[in-house]
Amino acid sequence: MELSRRQLLVAGGVLGSGLVLGFDLSRAAASPPYPNGRPGAWQPNAFLQITPDGRVILQIHKTEMGQGILTGLTTIVAEELGMPPTLVETEFAGVHPDFLNPQFDLQITNASSSMITCYIPVREAAASVRMLLLQAAAEAWGVAPDTLQLRDARVVQPASGRQSGLGVFVDAAAQLPLPDTAELRPRSEFQYIGRFDRRLDSEGKARGQTRFGMDTEVPEALNAVVVRCPQFGGSLNSFDATQARKSPGVLDIFEIEAGVAVVAKHYWHARRGADILKVTWDPSGKTQESSATIAAEQARLLDARATEDGPLKGSNVISAEYTAPFQAHACMEPMNATVAIGQSGAEVWVSTQAPGIMRSGVATALGLLPDQVTVHSTFAGGGFGRRVYPNAVIEAALIAKKMGQPVKVIWSREDDIRHDMYRPAVRCRMSADIDGEAVKSWRFRICGPSLQATLVEGIRDRLFPPGLPEAEFNAIVDQTEQGDTENIEGAADSPYKLGEMDADQIMWRPGIPVSFWRSVGHSHNGFFMEGFIDEMAHHANADVVEFRRAHLDEGSRMRAVLDRVVELANWGDTADGVYQGIALDAIKGAVCGQVADVVVEGDQIRVQRVVCVVDPGMLINPDIARTQIESCIVWGLTQTLKSEVTIDKQSVVQGNFNDFPLLRMDETPRMEIDFIESSDKPVGVGECAVAPVAPAVANAVFKATGKRLRSLPLRL
Repeated sequence: MELSRRQLLVAGGVLGSGLVLGFDLSRAAASPPYPNGRPGAWQPNAFLQITPDGRVILQIHKTEMGQGILTGLTTIVAEELGMPPTLVETEFAGVHPDFLNPQFDLQITNASSSMITCYIPVREAAASVRMLLLQAAAEAWGVAPDTLQLRDARVVQPASGRQSGLGVFVDAAAQLPLPDTAELRPRSEFQYIGRFDRRLDSEGKARGQTRFGMDTEVPEALNAVVVRCPQFGGSLNSFDATQARKSPGVLDIFEIEAGVAVVAKHYWHARRGADILKVTWDPSGKTQESSATIAAEQARLLDARATEDGPLKGSNVISAEYTAPFQAHACMEPMNATVAIGQSGAEVWVSTQAPGIMRSGVATALGLLPDQVTVHSTFAGGGFGRRVYPNAVIEAALIAKKMGQPVKVIWSREDDIRHDMYRPAVRCRMSADIDGEAVKSWRFRICGPSLQATLVEGIRDRLFPPGLPEAEFNAIVDQTEQGDTENIEGAADSPYKLGEMDADQIMWRPGIPVSFWRSVGHSHNGFFMEGFIDEMAHHANADVVEFRRAHLDEGSRMRAVLDRVVELANWGDTADGVYQGIALDAIKGAVCGQVADVVVEGDQIRVQRVVCVVDPGMLINPDIARTQIESCIVWGLTQTLKSEVTIDKQSVVQGNFNDFPLLRMDETPRMEIDFIESSDKPVGVGECAVAPVAPAVANAVFKATGKRLRSLPLRL
């Protein structure tokens, strides 16, 4: 049984792809005032305001974490207002109901949903502003509105040459009723959508002027480091701070919920004190899991399920087992937060994907109402799903309350990797009955933890209503344990036609905190599916491209992408010693195909080139979309060839980039990106090119060596 979003809503929770909440704490009131309003400005909606001096200010309600959404939203606003995106001022929005993501009822940036959910609402907001400004100007000048235009942040009458700044009409526009329907510009008139390639935040980053969460500076703020139990599920037994208190700059050391806080005026003083603090931890009798014991239990559970299912019927059945390890998010900017508590409430500065959740977490920790907490979002140095969680802000809030001063908490790289919410380790078995070159039936069984159940339990105290009955809470957890759609996405909804298809999951949680990681279930299921597709093709003595084409609907987007990537990669025409592998994926409305050119030298796998074709619907900013795809490929290659998190005695072994390596510049292949554009609405491209990387490389390695690699990272 799968847990539907409606079921959790009825049960008292809100479930979305990437987050589970008890109730909507992001709504401060029925109709709260719009955030960041300026005196005298006209603010007809939550997104835009026009000042009396003619400035156009856009509230960026999504997190800019490198994916380019700041430029994307600015571009669609600029299109409707008839002005270059460079003339639109931007600032990060506060928390407000109008900024809720309609897919999840949360103010959140996740699941490649930003442009999908914002394209029309933000355009309509800007189009309404345009219509009201033109109407106000027309009444002031005594002319028809259709004789006027907005150009370069001015109202212009082309026939007469008359023009004026926008600020002149602010007061009059504010008195007009909002239009019932916003008239969007037709695509034939687009000047910036699909054409504007400049990234608006590049200059500030290049000059070192951009402020990330870690750059926050608040007067009289202290710095804190938290020493946490290295074993998941463990707790503090005792600590000896005698020597640590003598360390230069250390001001105080005390226990908080997450561990032991070491506070100093400067970060490195706090870090030094934390390093010499003597702590004894209690593992609390938890099972001391390791990567080996987790793998063994997953295998046992799959064996038991295989006995229950019985063998797949057919005269020509093949089977294979694939695995993928835990993965850390390893954002370039580790977790951090700054909290200042005043008489009327608290202020929070944080690089977050979910400001409403941060607000709720701090309010609960301090015993405040959500209205009493103000969240200042900042640029984020990567997110990938990790910055949804309020760990750091809650720590900062509790320490600030104890110290009576503002406090910044910074996680070290080791903290970030050893106390992450990981992409789960999973084990998958697939079987297929093949008749000639056609698949008659296909079975997919995967064993892994429920992301939803882990989240529900992990955030109960922060984001569920106080006093939620135990029976009701347990019912929610039980539902999440029965099925998690994230675990089987990319398999259960595969576009391939494989006869009688049966995809199911076995839920088992070994006590390691897990959550959503860039491309979520696709990140491992893409590897499993496309590797096994290749295996089925070879078993059928069929060409791997033709086998895929034969099992995709004629005229489908997936088939069109397949044909294009084969053409652009010069499939089958490579230099001696270079081998090609192919893979496809469809995720959140985007379709992606990749061909990897691979060289194997001894036990080393070297990827020379990746050709990637994406069908993204409409492109808002082509160059940003291209860099997003390149980012996906680098991310995918890192998990394919380099990184993994291993567990020993209920603890993470890795701690920094020396033992959790990322793809280096000299290991990065040449990337050739192509788009199949359409008139469809835009979709997210921040995840679509992750999943095909690993199987494309693995399939090429099989051609080169005859060895079928079924575990990530790939090892010869």
